[in-house]
Amino acid sequence: MTDLAVIMLVYQKDRIEFVRQSVESILNQTFSRFHYYLIFDGPVSSDIDEYVRSLPDDRIRFFSLEKNGGLASALNYLLEKVLSNPDYKLIARMDADDISMPSRFEKQRNFLLEHTGISVLGCWYEEIDELDNHLSYRQLPVDHEALRKRYFTRTPFAHPSVMFRRELIEKAGFYPTDTILMEDNVLWGRALKSKLMFGNIPEYLLRFRIEKSTFKRRSGFKYGLHYISRRNGINRSLNYPLYSYLITCLIGIIKMAPDFVFRYIHKLINKY
Repeated sequence: MTDLAVIMLVYQKDRIEFVRQSVESILNQTFSRFHYYLIFDGPVSSDIDEYVRSLPDDRIRFFSLEKNGGLASALNYLLEKVLSNPDYKLIARMDADDISMPSRFEKQRNFLLEHTGISVLGCWYEEIDELDNHLSYRQLPVDHEALRKRYFTRTPFAHPSVMFRRELIEKAGFYPTDTILMEDNVLWGRALKSKLMFGNIPEYLLRFRIEKSTFKRRSGFKYGLHYISRRNGINRSLNYPLYSYLITCLIGIIKMAPDFVFRYIHKLINKY
């Protein structure tokens, strides 16, 4: 048996070349004693279906949903399966278009075993484009207090980089299903409300893919308004300072702008 479960979903718009890279980066980890929970969130392309179903690896636990229910619903489905087994103490996230470095699980698991007070652990990451070309390196704060303060204005983790203890879900709840592209953002707020501790490993253990459609999906008037409303609700629940509300409103307005404007400002903001 193992103490680590990995959860990842694949959906209709994923591309076979990215899925293959992502899956292989997981199966080829230096720490290999894990179970890989992989789910189709609704119908997927035939080439992805054939590839995943033909994988000859007994660590894979495969599931398929008839209809696309969204990221939160599919991840919660997997989490219910994982949490029903008390042997799993740690859970790692992965997305179907990103690439984990070979030592990611080994380093994150060792860190969590050594630092029992940390409940959610991410890492630094490299942004790449659709052709695997380097775009930028992202260095996030490392210690909890700095990450708590970062959450005043921005998310403290790259979502597919995290490994967390099962207590995150047991204390903070499952991924919210009533958000627009803020599943992880809201969950981190709940975690802080539950007094859970954060950390990041200061190593580039993930290659995070930025596609042409990334900013288009995360921009628009409706999304910007939703972001302002939801994040300011979190700010209130955590008694955050006044400037966090102002920055939330500014970010929401930026998200309402055309995607090319959002892309440019993203580059500027993430330099700091």
